[in-house]
Amino acid sequence: MLQINQAELDILKSFISNEAKVLYVLGLRKDANTTTGASAPINYKELCPLVSTKDVLIKQGRQINSLVRELRDVGLISFAEHIDLKHTLQGKTVNLPLMIVSDDTYMKLHNSTQAMTIDWLPDPKLYDELAQLIGLVDKTYTKEMVGDFVAYWLGRPHNQFTLFQWTQKFVLQRKQQLIRHTQATTAVTRVGLQTKVAEASVETDAKTKALVAKYKTKTGE
Repeated sequence: MLQINQAELDILKSFISNEAKVLYVLGLRKDANTTTGASAPINYKELCPLVSTKDVLIKQGRQINSLVRELRDVGLISFAEHIDLKHTLQGKTVNLPLMIVSDDTYMKLHNSTQAMTIDWLPDPKLYDELAQLIGLVDKTYTKEMVGDFVAYWLGRPHNQFTLFQWTQKFVLQRKQQLIRHTQATTAVTRVGLQTKVAEASVETDAKTKALVAKYKTKTGE
């Protein structure tokens, strides 16, 4: 097992539950692939007693899922988009992205701040990890998108951030762009649905009037 690195330690020292820390270090990290960061298949029967304490008894898979969610929310683990924490994780694997980050890489990304430069590009590996972490479905971006981002921040030379923070800002911007695009598309779709509903309403009214007229005629007879 690889020694826990600084990136992991910084998060493990933060305010996450002791049960989540044990699950990460002894349950998921211990047998994880040291090259890819992929965990061994999750086995609830092994993990539940491992994480349990005298004060906190872990007996069900959904309790493990809750701890997995806690680890995901702080960035210690990630997983494929099709994995749903509302369902069983038995036999599934998760990724431990920070496990395979070297201290040198971590220091490079976090240690020093700098203003935006004209040749800036998002760190590819970090971009993918952050995109997956925040649930960015479409991870693609164009040179024009990077150019717009760079141009905006070049005009603000007093703003200085670490390499990690610059990539993080770019990822969050992409998410906001996709949200706005989705909202615009949804708005158009809703208008279409409302039109259809209105037409159905008119059609129903016409049928109702026809029935009323029919029964009026019969009554008149």
